[in-house]
Amino acid sequence: MEDKLSGRVIERESIGINNVDKMIQGGVPRGGIVGLSGPPGVGKSIFTLHFLLQGARQGQKCVYINLEEPEGNIINMINQFEFSKEFLDFVDKEKIVIRCFTYPEYEKIYSDLFQKIREDNSINRLVIDSFNCFFPSAFNPESLSLSGEVNIRRMINQAFSMFRRKGLTTILILEMQLDKQTRFYYNIPHLVDGIINLDFLELGAIERRIFIPKMRWTNQYRESKSYEINKKGIVVRGE
Repeated sequence: MEDKLSGRVIERESIGINNVDKMIQGGVPRGGIVGLSGPPGVGKSIFTLHFLLQGARQGQKCVYINLEEPEGNIINMINQFEFSKEFLDFVDKEKIVIRCFTYPEYEKIYSDLFQKIREDNSINRLVIDSFNCFFPSAFNPESLSLSGEVNIRRMINQAFSMFRRKGLTTILILEMQLDKQTRFYYNIPHLVDGIINLDFLELGAIERRIFIPKMRWTNQYRESKSYEINKKGIVVRGE
C-alpha cells in the first residue's frame, strides 16, 4: 500500500494481521526497522509469523533468525495454527528461511551470519528473535565495562546501517525491560522507525493489549487494542 504524509509517498508492507495494519495506515513503512517488545507469553514470536507469511504470499524472501529456541520448537509453534501447512510449504520452497542457533554456535558464526545477510540481495523481510541476543558480548550487560558498552553500541549501529542500506523491512524482537537499569536498551528506541508493544492486563482473566507508541511517517492509532491468540494466530479486535 501507499500513503501520503507530509508530501511524501510512503510505501508500506502489510504485517498480515488485518486490524494491526489498520492501526498503521496499511502496514509498516517499507525498509523500516520496527522493535517488537513485551513480556514473555504475549505472542511476540507468533506476531512475526504473520509478518513472514504475508511477505512470502507477496513473493518476497523472508528470513527468521532465532537465538533462543531450537528449530523443533519453532516448528511446533507453527503447527499450532491453521496457516501451518501454507507456512511450511513456503519454508520448503525457501521463501521463508528459518535459522536457529544456540549461543555457542552463534558466537562462532556471528560475523559470517552478518556477511551472508549483507550479501544476499534476495532478502526482503528479516526477523531477529531476540535482538538483545544478537551480540555475543551483550548476554550479560551488567558486567560490561565502559569500553565494552561502547563496542556494543557500535555493533548495534553497524547492524542498523546494514539493515537500512539493504532496504530490509525488519522486525527486531526486544526482550529487555524498558528501564534505565538496562544499559543495552538505551539507544534502540531512538534507532528504530517504529515500536509495537504487546502486553497483558491481569483482571481476573488475562487480557492482551497491543499499543503502537511510535511509527515514523505514520499517523498511527493512538490507543491500545485488545487481542487474542487462537488457531488463526493473533486476532486483534476491531472497532
